[in-house]
Amino acid sequence: MGEFRTKDGRCIVAEDGLRIRVGERSPLGTLRDALTDEEIPPVRRAGVALFGLAVVVGVALAVRTLPVWLSGAGAGLLLAWLVWSRLRGGRPEKEISIKYDAVESVEPEYGLPLLTRPRFVIRYRSEGGVKRRYVLCPSRLYGFGAYERGKELFTEQGLMAPKPTDDE
Repeated sequence: MGEFRTKDGRCIVAEDGLRIRVGERSPLGTLRDALTDEEIPPVRRAGVALFGLAVVVGVALAVRTLPVWLSGAGAGLLLAWLVWSRLRGGRPEKEISIKYDAVESVEPEYGLPLLTRPRFVIRYRSEGGVKRRYVLCPSRLYGFGAYERGKELFTEQGLMAPKPTDDE
C-alpha cells in the first residue's frame, strides 16, 4: 500500500498489516539521507548542510577556547557513550510486524516544536495484553512530509479516524 520514513527506518502499511523496520540508519546515515533525499526541498537540504557546518565549527572553536579539563571531560563522555553503545549490542528485532486485527488504535502526536519528534502511538493486542509501540518520525528539519504521509496511510487503512472539518 504505502510507506513513510521513521527516525531510523521505515513504516510499511501493507495489505496484511504494519511492518516497522528498525535501525536501518545510523545518525550519520540519517544525515546523509537528509542531504540526498529528493523528497526534501533543496532549501531544507541546504539548511541541514549549513547546520552541520555550524556544529563542526562550533565544536572546533569550543575545543580551542575551553579549558583543557573541560574539553577532556567532553571527549571522555563521548568515548564512554561509544563504548556503552558497543557493549549494549545491536537490537535483536530488525522488523516488527503487527496484523491489522490486533491493532486497537493509532494516535498521532505532533510533539513539541524543537523539543520532541512527531510520532504515532500504536496500541495493539499481544501476549494477552495491550502493548504500545511508538513510531518516531524524522525531525521536522529533514523529515519533510513523513508525519503527514503516515497520517494519510493510517487514515486510508481505517486505523485512524479522519480529522473532522469545520463543516461537520
